[in-house]
Amino acid sequence: MPLVDDGDIVRGLGFVTLYAAHVEQDVDDLLQIMDPITAFDEKTQRWNIKRKLKHAARIVRSLQCVQLNGLPQSLEDAIVLFERRNEYIHGRIWADFDRSDYIQSGRPHVPNKHVTYSELYALANELWRHRSHFLGPQFSRLPQAIERYTRRAS
Repeated sequence: MPLVDDGDIVRGLGFVTLYAAHVEQDVDDLLQIMDPITAFDEKTQRWNIKRKLKHAARIVRSLQCVQLNGLPQSLEDAIVLFERRNEYIHGRIWADFDRSDYIQSGRPHVPNKHVTYSELYALANELWRHRSHFLGPQFSRLPQAIERYTRRAS
């Protein structure tokens, strides 16, 4: 069920943060399941989410499993969601004198950008919906593909 936009920009930002953390955990779970193929060691666990998503997509592709054909693209599509999240999380939200809100980037030479609570709620909902791409494969398709892959490799 999608979040109801209540017009609270800080609450919207909170949901973006919370839901992105859930997606990050889902990606870590996928990498943990694929540990028999490529180790999910301490070093890999400390990678940023963009690197983890690309790594997970490469591993899934190497399994050559038609039942998982959409998963690598879904992993790569999540990069855009996290880049959008980073704009909000690493920027500063300010209210202007005309009562509009804007984000001031933490990076130099990046212009301020107008922001609304609606776009924060929309991003939070997109992150939540995107989880479904990662949850389904975890329970049957991915473990079965890994088993087939390891049998072929032995």
